[in-house]
Amino acid sequence: MYDALKPPYPSLLLPAEWEPQKAIWFTWPQNAETWTPVWEEARAAYRVIIRTAIRYQDVNVLVNDARTRDSLAAEFDDVSQARHAGRGASGPYRLEFLVYPTNDSWIRDYGAITVRSPASGTDTRLIALDFGFNSWGGKYPPWDKDDAAPRFMAEVRGRECLAVDLVLEGGSIDVNGKGLLLTTSQCLLNPNRNPGLDRDRIETALHGWLGAERTLWLESGIHGDDTDGHVDDLARFSDARTVLCAIETDKRDENYAPLKKNIEALNHAARTVDLEVIEIPMPDRQVKAELRTPATYLNFLILNGAVMVPVFRDKRDDWTLQTFADSFPGRRIEPIDCRGLVFGQGAIHCSSMQEPA
Repeated sequence: MYDALKPPYPSLLLPAEWEPQKAIWFTWPQNAETWTPVWEEARAAYRVIIRTAIRYQDVNVLVNDARTRDSLAAEFDDVSQARHAGRGASGPYRLEFLVYPTNDSWIRDYGAITVRSPASGTDTRLIALDFGFNSWGGKYPPWDKDDAAPRFMAEVRGRECLAVDLVLEGGSIDVNGKGLLLTTSQCLLNPNRNPGLDRDRIETALHGWLGAERTLWLESGIHGDDTDGHVDDLARFSDARTVLCAIETDKRDENYAPLKKNIEALNHAARTVDLEVIEIPMPDRQVKAELRTPATYLNFLILNGAVMVPVFRDKRDDWTLQTFADSFPGRRIEPIDCRGLVFGQGAIHCSSMQEPA
């Protein structure tokens, strides 16, 4: 395992999500306890997400056993048939179900983070990073299988995998591929993650392993989020110089004050790093089984030719989708009903992990 402050290679870089991707990875939801009482809604949402993603690029799905693999392969057989027949948008792309047992489905946070490293001359190679995963600060044991997933993902590709002595979830960071990284102090400086590392050392680790030249720190996350403030619910780059940022317009809402601090921090940073900040209002409060869910439009996923955006049958859905269309010219905007999915404490971005080309 490598010291968090001493990567073995110079100039590692995490590409931005809008850069070309080889595939997108999901983990099929298999832990009913995570989803009660929305078990069927959650799996229905995953079906829609997978069928949408395969129209734009290769898709890999981790499943717990061969029986599940065979059942899903039969269910998605029409995708394979269309591919073999060369029909429609899904013709060129491959959907594969891979047997690898996991504890939970949120692969964004435990999956391999794939970075580029210069090889020789102008060539580059891809390296899988295996950061530590402790189930969001030890909240949901066991997590041993999830923590080992990056090694399996690297083996599938025949790719070098580097274990890093740093707890880091994929949903806690967002990058523009040009040296800027977004995160929150609530998560990365939380003593339940890396108690031996202060802010300066965390920044040093992010610089060495992900190519971050400057870290933009937001303060905290939204009410109902159990990840201690993952940034993929709060603020995301839409291109190298534009950030979409969640705001709450209702001053009585618990999210009003923390989101106001976040937008102020971004606007302050924008004056020195040439950023445009676009405000994205939060949907109305989403409550299920007396639990407020972390519903937000910022948990979107960028694909090679599209952006999948969470929607909630909310009065702000249409405005938000148009704003995304303006922010991602040349990509189709694919709305995904996430009212059931967010009960499990995540949405589209949390359920996925992109693999750069």
